[in-house]
Amino acid sequence: MSWITLQQAQLAYGHWPLLDKVDFSLNEQERVGLIGRNGAGKSSLLRILAGLEMPDDGQVQLAQGLRRAYVGQEADLDPAAKGFDVVSQGLGEVRAWLAAYERGEGDMDRLQNLIEIHQGWNWSQRVEETLQRLRLNGSDTLGTLSGGTAKRVALAQAFAPERYGPSVVGTSYTLQGRGEGGTATTASRKA
Repeated sequence: MSWITLQQAQLAYGHWPLLDKVDFSLNEQERVGLIGRNGAGKSSLLRILAGLEMPDDGQVQLAQGLRRAYVGQEADLDPAAKGFDVVSQGLGEVRAWLAAYERGEGDMDRLQNLIEIHQGWNWSQRVEETLQRLRLNGSDTLGTLSGGTAKRVALAQAFAPERYGPSVVGTSYTLQGRGEGGTATTASRKA
């Protein structure tokens, strides 16, 4: 089953075409990696697949109910924040429902239903489990972490919603190695 299909996508910045009639499909259980020079359009393609940008032309088709997340090359995270707090931000909607419920604001039956459906009563346990799966310490301050570890915190934030979170997570990161620098872009089913 195809989760995301891109057909005849075109994207240009000024006169520079990044995507020229590109076809792409990501199927269930599939992992995809793109490696290429900087400026080749890998991150732009991923941003389109994540729904953050639209192609200039072409179609993007999604499987019904598909949820997507994107973690960019530079994680926009507060260096003074603790890992637990950053990952908790991935559950912002659930935490907002809980806060409204605790204040007695809104339709209490609806809020309780949403909280129960999304297992919001145990949100902090989900954050701890996500941190543990990615071998992260929630009490670490982001500014003290290496770039790779900070990137894992950003991934944990994307994975934290678990039950209702993304089916597909895309990330873009800089490769360091022989020869020319570049970017790798991956899109994969949440593990």
